[in-house]
Amino acid sequence: MVKETEYYDLLGLEPTATDTEIKKAYRRAALKYHPDKQKDPNDPVAIEMFQKISAAYQVISDPDLREKYDKFGKEESVPERGFEDPNEFFTTMFGGEAFQPWIGELSMLKDLTQAAEVLGTDDAESSAAGSLTGAPSENTDLSHSNGSDEVSQKKKASKLSKEKREELLKLELQKKEDKKKRVEALAKNLVSKLDACATASQSKDIDDFQRKLKRELDDLKMESFGEELLHTIGKVYVTKARDFSHSQKTLGLSRLISGAKQKGSAVKGVWNIVSTAMDAQSAMSEMAKAQENGEEWDEYKKAEFERTMTGKIVATAWVSSKFEIQGILRDVCDKILNDKSVSSKERAARASALNYIGTQFLNTRRSKEEDEEVRMFEELMEDANRKKKARA
Repeated sequence: MVKETEYYDLLGLEPTATDTEIKKAYRRAALKYHPDKQKDPNDPVAIEMFQKISAAYQVISDPDLREKYDKFGKEESVPERGFEDPNEFFTTMFGGEAFQPWIGELSMLKDLTQAAEVLGTDDAESSAAGSLTGAPSENTDLSHSNGSDEVSQKKKASKLSKEKREELLKLELQKKEDKKKRVEALAKNLVSKLDACATASQSKDIDDFQRKLKRELDDLKMESFGEELLHTIGKVYVTKARDFSHSQKTLGLSRLISGAKQKGSAVKGVWNIVSTAMDAQSAMSEMAKAQENGEEWDEYKKAEFERTMTGKIVATAWVSSKFEIQGILRDVCDKILNDKSVSSKERAARASALNYIGTQFLNTRRSKEEDEEVRMFEELMEDANRKKKARA
């Protein structure tokens, strides 16, 4: 018996709701009342409801706060740091915590923020641009592919104080250490999945493994950008598994070919990041020019511009995050498949399991109804991309 049910009622839930049911109910309610979904983005009723359901979700999605709420009510279940801005929920737009066992915690935004703090506001913009275009250097040899860019970076670095250079070096070393730990943790989790899959296959119990995996994937696909993330992960898994199998038959020659393909893919990834970032910058420039020319925008035009800009920012964040995820997962797969402490037979079994799991990821799709339920950010990005193509 719970003391009160207001938070559950706001989300249309029973007090016995599971974590998955809570997450789905919040997503439906948040999308219904989010300002970007209203004819009038400043509708006070929708704004108030959005804040209420966000507060309700923050409490009952946290096991400790939910227990306090059930026993004592909302007055005794306020988060220690207070309720977050509901819009902060949407900053975790790419899978959130649900995908962390598979991809870890995305670090690009944190890296940009830390670098900007070291450089200060004057150099924050150039720091962000440099970090985005310099992202591949950890996973590829592209950082030295353009001599003029390298010279430019050195000139910029020479203007920094000794203290700032030392702080940036510390950040870079910490970044590499964090990445190493992330790869090790993800590899450990993936190995347990692969071994379970291989064991199930050998014992003719693969159907049970597939049912469990399908339940997990069905939950993951309902996360924001869930389907796109699943397909990104699946593609890396399948590609790496097949490259490994081919290399066993061709004495490693296929690894040279696949390595060249990966570098080509990295170049394309960098271009996508730069292209989408430039598109967002162009839109901001258009707005600035309009303001300089004394143009007055009504509420509808302002709301439409904000929606378009949000879409462009989401698009930039997505291609950046996708690039980061692909690089990390390639390292994870390489660590597992090239582990010399494991017999070649066992590594071959893991490659087969990796291909199987990757294929399940690639085959996971939302239904039309499920798609409509969760596609707010995807829609914003697609709207922005359509407008970009229309202008071209």
